Amino acid sequence: MIYDTVIMSAQPASLPTRVEAISADLRGRILAGQVGPGDRLPSVRALARSRSVSPFTAARVYELLVAEGLIEARRGSGYYVARDADLFGARQLPGSEPTVDSLWALRRDYDGPALQIDAGCGWLPPEWLFGGGVRSALTQVARRPAVCAGRYGGSFGLRALRHHLARQLTLRGVECAEEQIVLTQGASQALELAICALTRPGEPVLVDDPGYPYVLAMLRARGNRPVGVPRTERGPDTGALERLARETRARLFITNTTYQNPTGTTTCAQSAHALLRVAEQHALTICEDDIFAELCPERTTSLASLDRLEHTLYVGSFSKTIAPSLRVGYLVARTDHAEHLASLKNVMSLSSSELMEHIVLAILTSGRHRTHLERLRRRLGESRARLTHRLREAGIEVSARTGGMFLWAKLPGAPAEILRRAKAQGILLAPGEIFSPQGQPSEYWRFNVAYADDERLYGFLKALPG
Repeated sequence: MIYDTVIMSAQPASLPTRVEAISADLRGRILAGQVGPGDRLPSVRALARSRSVSPFTAARVYELLVAEGLIEARRGSGYYVARDADLFGARQLPGSEPTVDSLWALRRDYDGPALQIDAGCGWLPPEWLFGGGVRSALTQVARRPAVCAGRYGGSFGLRALRHHLARQLTLRGVECAEEQIVLTQGASQALELAICALTRPGEPVLVDDPGYPYVLAMLRARGNRPVGVPRTERGPDTGALERLARETRARLFITNTTYQNPTGTTTCAQSAHALLRVAEQHALTICEDDIFAELCPERTTSLASLDRLEHTLYVGSFSKTIAPSLRVGYLVARTDHAEHLASLKNVMSLSSSELMEHIVLAILTSGRHRTHLERLRRRLGESRARLTHRLREAGIEVSARTGGMFLWAKLPGAPAEILRRAKAQGILLAPGEIFSPQGQPSEYWRFNVAYADDERLYGFLKALPG
């Protein structure tokens, strides 16, 4: 059977609207069974005549439906309805993709509509990020697609972006050249490279306690043993670090410096100097995960700036301030270490995405990024002050001397019972246990200041048995 029915003419409109309207009509007829699997469709010219459109527009319609898998293109023969087209309409697409983060295992227990308040999540709302900057950068980069998308990137990453980063890092006190910067697929790949370059499977690795769950999972998956260094309001406990470095002979310590995840604490200058003395005494490399640095209104004391990258690696990212889906991060190291890390990256993933790196560069050099950061910092500060006040008003103990996205608060009662009660009300909380290197139960919970300012959450917390 040849499908050659003349269908209604499209209203005068732009090209994309014509393509969408015609493809929607064809799609509907196929899914309604008016055209069966294996049936031949009219030629491109016949479809163009029946719709009073150009052959180019008709070809675009077929290209779209082929890309969806609803029709097939057979060389020298034409277009046909796909053999399994009758199953197409039965495929139910989920309302949203499942989000993968440190709460992934807990989030699986919630149906999409059941999750009302994501109070413990690890990211900022999309409207807080730099969506306008991303759209402008996409337009700018799209004008020269062959330059950005027509080749693999280098193992170090886009030179122009590394050159820009070197200048910006110097303003933070991290003096480096572009040859010392390796661009990565987000900070997660930077951390993975550091672990692979500096440790062997089975070796202990020192980490913050509490600390970033993704690092703990990464270490365990590779066969490394995470050993927790207690976190204080002034940063890692340097006495405990010295003892553990001596006892375990670990070669790597991974720590957040600014607005640590999950406690929100920042390593002070005195603790930073003490950490570097331990690193020097015990041949310990510190991987400084400083992805929250740009959220801080004032310049903080980074380990890399004090150490000049002798015993440190410095990790940064744009996920927390621009957009997590860009997946662009970076690793800064001594020149010889950077070369080794770039070679390792080449083996693991060939290269990072030069297209994404061009987009990030366009954003950073647009002139609007600094204004966005100032607005974001102000918004975080206001939300943080409001959430701190409301939690304390509800009788919840909140850690002091913190900042950034997270609050670290102590809740009364058994964690399992709190989680059960929260789930019944559609509230997802982040229990301290998932941030513990040893998986120890904890009275503390992580709250995201951008998501937790909700009357329903305050009502839930006030109702907890004291």
